[in-house]
Amino acid sequence: MNKQSRYDPMLLTTFTSLLQENYFGSQIELAGALSNKGYDNISQAKISRMLSKVGAVKTRNAKNEMVYHLPHESRTPKTKQAINSMVLGVKHNGMQIILKTILGGASLISRILDTMGESFGILGSVADDNTVLVIPTDITRIDEIAQAIINHLEVNAY
Repeated sequence: MNKQSRYDPMLLTTFTSLLQENYFGSQIELAGALSNKGYDNISQAKISRMLSKVGAVKTRNAKNEMVYHLPHESRTPKTKQAINSMVLGVKHNGMQIILKTILGGASLISRILDTMGESFGILGSVADDNTVLVIPTDITRIDEIAQAIINHLEVNAY
């Protein structure tokens, strides 16, 4: 299998299985493991896209090494109901809006907020594993912007 289609479902299944069964500290290590499974010449860019697609994050293991990990809660939701169940709360301090999510959910929620964009009053957002920081376009409208986020994601404020 020298050349793989980017739509090969077996590649993604194999990739996910490798991440669930082993610890990888680099994309090069992942490429080597895929090669051992018959998937040769997988580029770093493709591995990066697959890591994003499966929601993998890099965390410290028990040996204090940074490794790729699949959080149980970060499965990509298939419906709006699943998306709103990822958000635990929304609040602001008059300057910035914070959304708390389940572990691994913040990146997806941040992407959704970024697509909402300036028409919703969102200048941009930044996410870690379970928190999204939203920068509003106008702090004088922060209550309105926070409510627009709450309404769009169909979640509750804390």
